[in-house]
Amino acid sequence: MEFEIFADETHFPDNNGNEFLGIGCLFVPTENKYRLVKNLTNLRCLNDKSRIWKWDSSDCKYNCKYHTINNFEIHSRKIDKSTSDAKIRIYRKWVNFIINYNRYNESYDKKLYFNILYLDLSKLDFDVFGVDKDTTNIYNRFFRTVILSARSFYFKNHDFTIKEIFHDIADEKENHDYFDRHTIDYLSIDERINVKTNRIKFIDSNHRNHNNIENKGNANLIQLIDLILGCCNQILFRTSSIENKNKIAGDFYPLFKGMWSEPYNYENYYNYVQSQQVQIFPKTVIKSQSDLDGELKYSNQFHRDIEISDPRDSIKKTTLDDWF
Repeated sequence: MEFEIFADETHFPDNNGNEFLGIGCLFVPTENKYRLVKNLTNLRCLNDKSRIWKWDSSDCKYNCKYHTINNFEIHSRKIDKSTSDAKIRIYRKWVNFIINYNRYNESYDKKLYFNILYLDLSKLDFDVFGVDKDTTNIYNRFFRTVILSARSFYFKNHDFTIKEIFHDIADEKENHDYFDRHTIDYLSIDERINVKTNRIKFIDSNHRNHNNIENKGNANLIQLIDLILGCCNQILFRTSSIENKNKIAGDFYPLFKGMWSEPYNYENYYNYVQSQQVQIFPKTVIKSQSDLDGELKYSNQFHRDIEISDPRDSIKKTTLDDWF
């Protein structure tokens, strides 16, 4: 089966000052890509009469008043207390789409696949990667780990062909000596994987900066993995106290709670096993290259040891505190 991969990253300190680097990959079956993008972008339309999104407002027969406003880039870092109710509504529609997608699309070639790995940089010795505090080499090493672990867990009984890999634009990676091809070269060695491309393609996640319809769709898929990462950040690490972020992450929480607490529960409501997962690496300090290779080969260093709770609980607490 053939896939296109859409990737994004996140980098932040937690509340204890520990640095985390998050890698998120969305695996899109090429046969389902058009349908996925169409369903996703239609959620931007808030007109009850239409529900069909048009990139050009002149193509919409209803001449919607807020078309231009709703044609915005979905980006988790841009959610703040001044974000309009209409935009928040679209964010929440996207999250609802994500968490329920696999409930209604159970067949292998139509599911929504994503794999997210957080690296606890405080437990990784940078010297192992031959650089001094350069996270790009670390990212490069684990970027392929995210793809390979999905291949092993999600698609182990199926052919796995990579048509393209798209990554959100990032200067340090675009200017890196080998990031755009090193992962491709490494994956091509694996007999279980057929790779059709020879470079990672960097793409602007803001679809308004693209005239090509295909790239508009690609940009929206980068936005999708960004939103998933942003919700995971908020649930795991409480990266913001902004109420709107807690509301949106709270909508995502039921799916996340299942993935986190019962990752192998095949009877789960959201149908996430072997299609959606979130993990942290490592559990203990990695001090040498042999340790790193060994721990990546075996899974005991991948963990889900952080206690989680619904981000909406902090909204209730803040509201009550205002009365005292």
